[in-house]
Amino acid sequence: FWRMHRCARIIFSMNYHLNKWTPQQCVDFLVDRVGFERANAEAEVRRSFTGGYGPLYQIGYMLGGLQFRALHKELVQSGKLTNIQFHDRILKENNMPVEMVRALLTNQTLPENFTTKWKFAGAIK
Repeated sequence: FWRMHRCARIIFSMNYHLNKWTPQQCVDFLVDRVGFERANAEAEVRRSFTGGYGPLYQIGYMLGGLQFRALHKELVQSGKLTNIQFHDRILKENNMPVEMVRALLTNQTLPENFTTKWKFAGAIK
């Protein structure tokens, strides 16, 4: 459910910010397509548009989450880090692009003119 919910946020947020949907159409989408109760859908739409979130916030949230899941798979499921080590290191490094965190966790040395290239790969399950 959480991924459907996150994807729905992207869909209604982008349609609203591109002036394709009204707030009421966003609410109707959440009710009709995602299964929200109307009061919850109204609160979700209200929070999304009055909470100071920019147009790309929902997309960035979802993509960042998918990148961290891929990084977890690469480092924890392969046995390079334990789950606790992974999460402790992520929290220690704080707020930076996932690829920069990946470089730190895998002990990579980055040149001064480094530009990011890493993306999650494979099918989204």
